[in-house]
Amino acid sequence: CLARMDGKDGSPLPAFPPEKRMSLPQGKKDRRKIMGTVYSLYRGDGATEFDLRKAGHDGNISDEFYSLFYLGLYCEIRNETSKAETYMKTAASSPYATGVGSGDYMSACAKVHCKLRGWA
Repeated sequence: CLARMDGKDGSPLPAFPPEKRMSLPQGKKDRRKIMGTVYSLYRGDGATEFDLRKAGHDGNISDEFYSLFYLGLYCEIRNETSKAETYMKTAASSPYATGVGSGDYMSACAKVHCKLRGWA
């Protein structure tokens, strides 16, 4: 993510302002099915938080991890710290992050993110 969102009163904003939207080109493909939903949510072009949560339950344990991880970042950017903490802690302790994906760089990122935020 390029920057945190700043509501005047610290409250979450409904969508990313155009200048802070992810600059990923439309139609960019990723071999991981879940990432299309992540990209859509971060670009602000259709996917919702609910869509990404649902997509994480429709695939494998890797999809679940990535769904939780990116939802954690998304909520943190929107100043929804409690939700961000829940998502990120769940990602860091997920079966993927503690099992087959324990050597995945992004699993380590989730764990370090929790530690740096005092969520560990």
